[in-house]
Amino acid sequence: MKMHYLDNSHLQRLRDYQPRRRDESSLMKAAVAMIFRDSDRGTEVLLMQRAFHPKDPWSGQMAFPGGKIDPVDNASSKAAAIREAFEEVGAELADEDCLGQLDDLYGLKVNKVFSVHVACYLFKPQRALNLIANEEVADMVWLPLAHLADPNNAHDFMHPSEPSLNMPAVMINADKDQVLWGLSLRMLSNLHRVLGVTMNVLNEQDQITLRALEQRTLSMAALDSIDKELNEDNLTITSRGK
Repeated sequence: MKMHYLDNSHLQRLRDYQPRRRDESSLMKAAVAMIFRDSDRGTEVLLMQRAFHPKDPWSGQMAFPGGKIDPVDNASSKAAAIREAFEEVGAELADEDCLGQLDDLYGLKVNKVFSVHVACYLFKPQRALNLIANEEVADMVWLPLAHLADPNNAHDFMHPSEPSLNMPAVMINADKDQVLWGLSLRMLSNLHRVLGVTMNVLNEQDQITLRALEQRTLSMAALDSIDKELNEDNLTITSRGK
């Protein structure tokens, strides 16, 4: 597999980018941290697999560290991303590690209101992180960006709360049922757009489907499972955050 590194020109693009910030009505505001490091496999991005729980509709899903913006964050989405990254995976991030921010994203609509509003912050610390997962995390994966350049890693995935919705996805590890899709995949698609790099794992129709997701409305059956998740005190935004 060809190595893919974020070089200085890529990093400068991310620093210079002016994200589209939005403030439309949503059931919840949240933030995530997209964390990068360089290795002999190229630049890698940190993903976590949510812990398995029979009552959790997002059980086992792949995600970036993140969650709700709490009062302790003083309405700062970046502070929420930094706090959640430390609580969930032990990543000690600082403002100086932040490269910038991607466009705000929204999940699917619930009764004409977006389910979630997510801000995504980019971090590339110049030191090794001592990662320690908490009880919300089943596994952590450093995914090479090169994995997203290989069309052979494309995967079809049925939305678990809306089976009629066929989702573009990326297979990470079939043995561990690690599939990347939803909001997390949309964020990585946005990252590639900002960098001006083709994300070959997604074809043109996949990209169209991802861009159109915010216009979709959940069915009443799907709404029941989403409601349970939104009411959890320790909700973590996962790639099922629709």
